[in-house]
Amino acid sequence: MSGTHRVIVFKNTFLTFKAEAALKAAGVACKVVTKPRHVSSDCGLAIRFDTPDEPRVTSLMAEKSIDYLGVW
Repeated sequence: MSGTHRVIVFKNTFLTFKAEAALKAAGVACKVVTKPRHVSSDCGLAIRFDTPDEPRVTSLMAEKSIDYLGVW
């Protein structure tokens, strides 16, 4: 993965798609992708977004009460 993108990982698929909907509604460009192999979670998906959007993404997750496992 290049340094221009980050991924945010969730515990399950439901939360992944809930977060994607919230991000898109807020105008954040994002895409559901396969999670990196080195990241452990019950879900095989993650959301990729542009690195400069990380503060906005994590803030939105807190605002919408969407728990995430981490950002890589």
